[in-house]
Amino acid sequence: MGDNITRPAKSAELSRAKFLREALHRRTHALSGPGASTTPASEVVASSFAPDSPELQRAYLEQLVECAPEAISIVDPEHRITRLNGEFTRIFGFGPAEALGQRVDSLIVPPDRSAETRWITELLVKGQKVVLETKRQRKDGALLDVFISAAPIVIDGKQVAMCILYRDISEQKRTEALNSGLYRITQKAGSAGDLQQFHAAVHGIVGELMFARNFYVAVYDPLTQFLSFPYFEDEEDSRPAPKKLGKGLTEYVLRSGEPLLCTPEVFDGLVARGEVELIGAPSVDWLGVPLKAGNNTFGVLVVQSYSGNVRFGEKEKEILTFVSQQLASAIEHKRNEEALRRSEARYRSLVRHLSVQPGGQIFRREPCVDHNAGL
Repeated sequence: MGDNITRPAKSAELSRAKFLREALHRRTHALSGPGASTTPASEVVASSFAPDSPELQRAYLEQLVECAPEAISIVDPEHRITRLNGEFTRIFGFGPAEALGQRVDSLIVPPDRSAETRWITELLVKGQKVVLETKRQRKDGALLDVFISAAPIVIDGKQVAMCILYRDISEQKRTEALNSGLYRITQKAGSAGDLQQFHAAVHGIVGELMFARNFYVAVYDPLTQFLSFPYFEDEEDSRPAPKKLGKGLTEYVLRSGEPLLCTPEVFDGLVARGEVELIGAPSVDWLGVPLKAGNNTFGVLVVQSYSGNVRFGEKEKEILTFVSQQLASAIEHKRNEEALRRSEARYRSLVRHLSVQPGGQIFRREPCVDHNAGL
């Protein structure tokens, strides 16, 4: 009758305690050395803290912060970072030793977003939450599209810190931009007056998705057996004249029917095997994808870089492959339209020079006869 009676914990508290014990047990087990204690961490936690103790609640919250899928930073009223999680380091590249004590606006906010930072601060000081999509800068200088959720931390009516969550939405934005670009290419195919205008429009759209300063379209005509370049924009080379097939990288893609991301190492290997030879100015990265009508490869879409600061990868190859599919379809449509117009023009010319004589006989008048007759 004289035993102390412990108040039963609420079910939510028990659940939180169970989650923390398991998390701490996994973490302790992974970090244990050969001489570490064999007593399970869960037993230590259970015997040391009540489920609703401040220590346990703090440890629980720390686990939630560390395990969160978003990058999290806690900043003081002076915008200095006082806490960050592992996802913050993964996304932005700054570890605790580099970030703690630094102003968040000088660490990851691009210089052109300073006005945005002031606006966010003003809202947080007023006690409001802030949600927006914007850009932030990695340690290596690359810009990321992020979704930000920020809120003030208030204790006893006083704002003591701010919690800022960042979700990397770069891949989502790239997908949206690609879908928009493909849709616009489809629209341009119907509105552009000729293939030259259409190619220029496609070049502009691709330039929004990736580096495409050096961009060309090559098309092979099986009747003439010539490779021509209806569109060619390049920093180093001028537009080539139509030519017979050779052993350039363009012809290699034309033969293989497969995309090629040609780095200097890949190029050296192709040259050593005698499959290609250098044509034009040497590039750092050369990326070409086939233009196909069904299973027939009739052309190649190419971008290239002459600078080591601009390199292509699988993402760029994927973008250009998607664009090539739309471009190939549009080129085929445009070529069919032009062939139809030429056919109609020949037909109209033929009809214009036909003459029906008495008796129903049909004769073709020569243009010179029309001219001499004043027709």
